[in-house]
Amino acid sequence: MISSILTYSAAFLVAVLLVPAVSGYARRLGAMATPRSDRWNERAVPILGGVAIAGGVLAGILLLPADALDRVALVGGMAIMVVLGLVDDLGSVGPRWRLFVEAATAAGFTWLVTPELDAPIRIAAIAVATVCLPVAINALNLVDNADGLASLLSIVTAGTLAAIVAAVGIPSDAGSMALIIGAACLGFLVHNRPPARVFMGDCGSLMLGFGLAGCSVLIVRDAVLLPGASHAAAAMAVPLAWAVQFGDLGMVFITRLRRRASPFRGGVDHTSHRLISGGLGPVGVLVALSAFGALVGAAAVWLAASAGDFRLVATAAIVLAILVAAFETVVAWRLPFGHNRPTPAQPTPRPIDVDGVAVKSGTGVGRGGP
Repeated sequence: MISSILTYSAAFLVAVLLVPAVSGYARRLGAMATPRSDRWNERAVPILGGVAIAGGVLAGILLLPADALDRVALVGGMAIMVVLGLVDDLGSVGPRWRLFVEAATAAGFTWLVTPELDAPIRIAAIAVATVCLPVAINALNLVDNADGLASLLSIVTAGTLAAIVAAVGIPSDAGSMALIIGAACLGFLVHNRPPARVFMGDCGSLMLGFGLAGCSVLIVRDAVLLPGASHAAAAMAVPLAWAVQFGDLGMVFITRLRRRASPFRGGVDHTSHRLISGGLGPVGVLVALSAFGALVGAAAVWLAASAGDFRLVATAAIVLAILVAAFETVVAWRLPFGHNRPTPAQPTPRPIDVDGVAVKSGTGVGRGGP
């Protein structure tokens, strides 16, 4: 117990201490998110805060007495995402190349951590992870669009994953790894209550997405390796830990495709932006979305712990997914975006479509998301 507290404390404290240093270095380097039509911020803010989160995660995982292969595979994949994100933050990486690197990293990670699975199941796991992990990575990248939101939702997801492991009794180190990621995010949040002093950038959001998605894969693997339908049912509840991120991803993609806008460009049409435009306020959005995610997460933990019937869990998971989709549908239908947004110091003209919203702006990186 004491060693666990020290591990999480190390992740938290390292992130807290690194954020000011990374912020200052980003300013000297000129790595700044400037006001732009596809971003919500109204002032220049340093990015690269994700490096501080990565430092906290690394410190915590190095102190964790976990399986060596799992630890190396997870840290290695997160390191690749940090590098990919830094290249995107300081320059530009096209969507196709980014998806390719994410998919290749996901496939390699899953291959490394699943040697105990039977060959057909292992092949299927690699195939599924190659598709699903990039989706999760970019879903978290998308919610990095309002001060503190990506960090707070990552804490909720990490807590849900750890609670599933504890409630079901799955012998997995992934629950502790997820809590380490959550602790590092909490350290980042110390400096980033609205208004944020530094943004995590793609180097942070891509890394967090892969880290939590990798923990999800490890939990599912360890659940499947155990006998009994109850553990397989628990694995079905894991995706619900990502409810808010997946909901925002689906809403943004569908609404952009409907108005013939690219899903891979930046924009201020996310769930958080619409709620702020509706009058909820930056802090209110954080509270509302994190509470919603925690509520769905609590339902996922209850299902995983109390329902041994695979069909019951599958049905309940579908119902919860429908509820999340209904929430996003109401947000998209009732709360148009682009109103009451901060006015940049130097506004940039932007093309307007028939609904009076921007259809082209930015490069799809940084605060606007893809």
